[in-house]
Amino acid sequence: MFDYKKARKNMVDNLIRPANVTDPKLLSALGDVQRDKFLPSNLASLSYSETELLIQNDRTSMSPWLLAKMLQFLDLNSADNVLSLAAGYGYSCALMSSLANFVVAVETQDLAQEAQARLIENGYDNILVREGNINEGAEEEGPYDAILIEGAVEHINKEIINQLKLEGRIIVVFKEKNLGQCRLGIKTKSGLQWRNLFEANCVLLNDFRIEEKFTL
Repeated sequence: MFDYKKARKNMVDNLIRPANVTDPKLLSALGDVQRDKFLPSNLASLSYSETELLIQNDRTSMSPWLLAKMLQFLDLNSADNVLSLAAGYGYSCALMSSLANFVVAVETQDLAQEAQARLIENGYDNILVREGNINEGAEEEGPYDAILIEGAVEHINKEIINQLKLEGRIIVVFKEKNLGQCRLGIKTKSGLQWRNLFEANCVLLNDFRIEEKFTL
């Protein structure tokens, strides 16, 4: 029988810590949350590997080391209300459950229903999963102290930025061709101030692609 608990500990010790993730609360969450509960059953044995996993069509569950680094830079606290976009089956939300006050996730219809069911089943009660377009956010529950986009983008529309509080943080991987850069944005009165953090790569979210313009 596969030892998920041992695999999870090995992930934290051999994958997460070497990636310079040092925040004790985050490391505790990574050690507690069972990622295998937030993946299709056929992928459960790969839950604690470094691989980005395909969960549906062109949608993936981000590599745990990348997600952990992003959450560390997002620097959540117990008063924060967080918006999570493209949360898949809810693993990132489960991690943020103990780090923040409340988490609102937005997902497509089938994924949203599955994510909410799994989160409730595993005892996470400060998370709301909304069904909708991930590039529109969830304005009704906003504004938010922090926004996480779990996947790469080519652009972020104003509708998402408008849901971020002044001095709020947003973290995302920007992708240009085959190159990815993780960036942290801070919302100021003059707009978003971006800081490059580290090179990273993950699957580009179709909802955040730049539409190509064709001319005759």
